[in-house]
Amino acid sequence: MSDKPLKLRIVTPDSEFVLPYIERELPDVELVDTDADITVFITQDINQLSHRPDETAVALHCPNIVGTGMSGKPMKMARAIASGNYYHIQGKEARLSTVHATDVAKAVALALHSPGVYTVTDLCDPTYDSLADALAHRIKDRRIYTLKGLWAKLLMSPSLRRMVSTDDTHDGSDFASRFDFKPVSVVEYLMTHVYDDESL
Repeated sequence: MSDKPLKLRIVTPDSEFVLPYIERELPDVELVDTDADITVFITQDINQLSHRPDETAVALHCPNIVGTGMSGKPMKMARAIASGNYYHIQGKEARLSTVHATDVAKAVALALHSPGVYTVTDLCDPTYDSLADALAHRIKDRRIYTLKGLWAKLLMSPSLRRMVSTDDTHDGSDFASRFDFKPVSVVEYLMTHVYDDESL
């Protein structure tokens, strides 16, 4: 058996911020750009799966990843909350699938030797309101006001209002069942995790 570390190529067209989480989860693996033993493709956008660079790679669709340096919808929400431009909309209960970057790293470790295309979520599909409240908790307990529809049209940007009014859910149960994957709820993580010098 070789003592050389496994060479892992991570392709992340929209999720580069997960790399430190993967390095922490897999300290004995060498992350490389070329000449890899295994390629893992990670994307938040399901439409990107058709562009994965290697058909034999592990391909993980991880919608709406939350973590340090996050992008996409969670970051758009966080920026609006921080600037005071985010509101709950009365009567809206749209949901989105999420997963924390720590669990993306665990998913990589679990699927490393099982090429295929998988969807990875926290299996909770929180409402936008719940996720926004959890993000606000991390942003110095910012208060989020609730508006009726007409006021939301006047005060929220159209793109943000449409986003939080539209379901964006995906089924991650197959991956969880196959790999005995037990993710943490993103909302619970944000509300309860104690960040310290070791946290990302």
